Amino acid sequence: MLLRKCSIFTFCIFLLTGCLEKEIVDDINIESVEGFDLVEGDDVMGTFVIPIYQADKSISNETFSAVANMNRNLLSELQKKSSAPIVNGSLEVVLFNNELAEKGIVKLIDALQRDASIGTGLYLSVVDGQVKEILEGNYGTEGTGNYLANLLKHNIERRDVPTTNLHVFLSDFYQKGKDPNLPYLKLVDGKVMIIGAVVMKKGKLATIVPNEQLFYFKFLVDDYTDGALTIKLPNKEEYVALRSIKTKRKVEVKWKNGEPQFHVHLKMDGLVREYSGGKVDPKKIKEFQKAFEKDLEKKSSELIISFQKENVDPVGFGYEAKSRKRGFDFKKWEEQYPNVKIIVTSEVRIIGTGITE
Repeated sequence: MLLRKCSIFTFCIFLLTGCLEKEIVDDINIESVEGFDLVEGDDVMGTFVIPIYQADKSISNETFSAVANMNRNLLSELQKKSSAPIVNGSLEVVLFNNELAEKGIVKLIDALQRDASIGTGLYLSVVDGQVKEILEGNYGTEGTGNYLANLLKHNIERRDVPTTNLHVFLSDFYQKGKDPNLPYLKLVDGKVMIIGAVVMKKGKLATIVPNEQLFYFKFLVDDYTDGALTIKLPNKEEYVALRSIKTKRKVEVKWKNGEPQFHVHLKMDGLVREYSGGKVDPKKIKEFQKAFEKDLEKKSSELIISFQKENVDPVGFGYEAKSRKRGFDFKKWEEQYPNVKIIVTSEVRIIGTGITE
């Protein structure tokens, strides 16, 4: 009886493995980056990058481009240009040009989320200019996919780009009361640079946050675990820089005459790493803390006001209000949001002044 069960089990294993499509790495083209440019009407040009691994362990790139109406049609068209099947199991980054983002990118992203071979940690970004031009560039020996993925990862983890990937974007997109954001890239002198962030509303590019406001934007929508900020002291030609910044944000909601009012409290800890005025003493530290608090409150308030004028909500005030009130009326909220009262306060602690942590 036991022998019979083992025979049946073995037969089932062979049957199941026989159903799987076998893919040998040397016989397929594994794409690392996809990019999409709006051509005209609803036509989209897709450009895929295939890394070619050299004998010296460097990576070169081969690109394929085609024009079609939807993502799956693009892949079908590109397969006709490739000597081996193109698969996207190692896809790291997907780029959309700004014209396409203004028209809407949800259909293309929907195709990505439905592909089981694509991980939710995939990076998404919008490009100022043509994506095809970026993907046809040469960025050293690490390959375009690794270069772009490392650029985004580094700036998310240690600089001013808010945490984002396919999972985060979809979560914000489907979450009522919050609008998603994506990094904004541009090709400058042969190098890809992050020049800001874009805020999407209903899957379309609604507004751009420039580089000089990125620190405050990330503070409002994400937590810093390792950041940097430099300000000019009021009424002085002196500058002070904080490093190793850690932040937290708290949003409180109160209701007055049926309308929500918000209090955003920002907390920041950091180390003084540079000061142009000389010696740092306890009196100076208090001066620095007050200066940083005023700067945070002023710049963050200005950014929030600009979001209200554009009627976009990347901070998630609608979500905060909804989570605190049963039967929250989103139609009414859309009318209230541009004029709703939002107060920003801050607390800054300088926890060190040396060059070491």
